[in-house]
Amino acid sequence: MNLTLRHLRVFATVAQLNSFAEAAQHLHLTSPALSQIVKDLEEQTGFKVFDRTTRSVELTQAGRTFLPQVQRLLAEHQNVTQVVSSIRAKKSGIVRIAATQLISCTILPPALTKFRSIEPEIEVIPVDSVFDRWQELIFRAEADIGIGPERAFGEELRTTYLFSSPLNVVCSRNHRFNGREAISWKELQEEKIIFVGKGAAPLMARDAQYQVNFEPVYEVGHFTTALALAAENAGIVVSSSYGRKLLLPYDLVMIPLTDPTAARKIIAYTNRRFELSPAAERILSYLSTCFVEPHSNL
Repeated sequence: MNLTLRHLRVFATVAQLNSFAEAAQHLHLTSPALSQIVKDLEEQTGFKVFDRTTRSVELTQAGRTFLPQVQRLLAEHQNVTQVVSSIRAKKSGIVRIAATQLISCTILPPALTKFRSIEPEIEVIPVDSVFDRWQELIFRAEADIGIGPERAFGEELRTTYLFSSPLNVVCSRNHRFNGREAISWKELQEEKIIFVGKGAAPLMARDAQYQVNFEPVYEVGHFTTALALAAENAGIVVSSSYGRKLLLPYDLVMIPLTDPTAARKIIAYTNRRFELSPAAERILSYLSTCFVEPHSNL
């Protein structure tokens, strides 16, 4: 059996209009051409679908049984066509985004909420990353886009600059730095530093232009753990400005770092081995413009 969409569309239209002539006009076919398509349909199915007289066209019993199935298939085909058009127009799809813990619980959720209001047909799925191992999810193709600080990951990953965020000291109100307008990097030399994530000390030394040799007192996996320790005056944390909204429950203060003033570049990473979907390209374009620099107020 070799039924085509044309067979089904002609059958459904004749059944709806109860007229071969009106159906032919509606489908922009000649009456003989439409009659031939119906004949082919009946030969393919092995049963008559219409009882036709000079005055009327009626469905046969087999035709009445067949019609709901045909209508369902045509509706599904229409849905598929709309999905294809939507994907082609970059208006739908699923995009998985992995980010650092701090970004995931501060600036990313409101950015995605706004994006969904603009592009409701694109489904964005945040992917949790334990101990900020979001880059591994990109390498394994378990996420389409990764968001995190600038790092050297080699040529396997594409990079798209998103924004820069100034670095600050976060400390208890009982700490000697409380009340200061700014703190120089050199003043951190004798401080107990609480680092978040493995390998953070060398990166911070780079930010300080190697003026300070950082020796971590604590090396924790979660930013909130670092804040809890700082709240007990067990040390200080160096944080990007967008982490400010997490400080309130811990009654901590954030003070800018200077000499030099350093800002952490935040980058979107994608895997060069895989072509981005149109939906992923759309949200990447959005993310590259939605964050306001320099995030000094976040």
